[in-house]
Amino acid sequence: MYLLKLSLRPWRLAPWSQIFSVLAVGFLLLLAGFLFWMQDGLRTVVLRLKGEQVITAYLQPSLEAETEKRALEQIRGVLGAGVGASVHLVDHSEFLGGLKDSYPELVRDLEDLGQEMSQIVPRYVSISGVLPESMVEAVRKIPGIESAETSGDRFRPIVGAFSALRWVARVIMVGICFALFTGLIHLARMNGYLHREALGILRLWGASTMSLMAPGLISGVLVGIFGGLIAALGWLTFGARLGFQIRLLSPILRGLPPFSTQMSWVLLLMGAALGLLAGALGNLSGLSLYREDGSQG
Repeated sequence: MYLLKLSLRPWRLAPWSQIFSVLAVGFLLLLAGFLFWMQDGLRTVVLRLKGEQVITAYLQPSLEAETEKRALEQIRGVLGAGVGASVHLVDHSEFLGGLKDSYPELVRDLEDLGQEMSQIVPRYVSISGVLPESMVEAVRKIPGIESAETSGDRFRPIVGAFSALRWVARVIMVGICFALFTGLIHLARMNGYLHREALGILRLWGASTMSLMAPGLISGVLVGIFGGLIAALGWLTFGARLGFQIRLLSPILRGLPPFSTQMSWVLLLMGAALGLLAGALGNLSGLSLYREDGSQG
């Protein structure tokens, strides 16, 4: 009981330093949790953008119906039975039907062209699914395919940007944890000076090293737990709203996962662990200095 009272001495003698430290721990842990969620969610988005793609294979305008069927069969053969991709032929009528609502006058002008419409309105095969990067080259070599393009080429700059953003988030997250850990160590050493006289008396009574470190460890754990609790409450209160707003920024970001409530427990345990470790290191350095001073005295 005496060690517990001694560990609460910094809260009585220097309450504001403890309170501001708790607030700083809570905010930095919440920010680190958000960065972890963002870089982990972007990993899913990047994998989806790399794997899922739509290949548009344009058929030659002079292609006959029999050759058209043969080209479709060859495309399905290139894909193979194990590839879960959909193959859909878009002919002249379906292409014009997609434009009719937005551009009715243009559709009427194209329909008035008669046989010449087939030279202007494209026919293409849409292939969508999780496809390898070499698939577009294989489709281009099929007889009757005039050209082929893939959405992967369009998303390649986005994939590069998201990959760079993931690394930036990781670096900032590690920097936040390092700054947080360093601040907790300095707080533990400052609290150690508040325990200095009482620890000296306990040392004269023959207290063990663990007993001498207990007040500092408990003080560090309390700061870490209270900070982790603030981060957990902030995660549960604002996390879902923030994640929802971020997913609304772009259709691509809708692939980000929702905020998990389990992360709140992770933040709480992380705060307690950082407080315990920082308290241990801060008190070890303080005890070594105290022993050097005692031996010189």
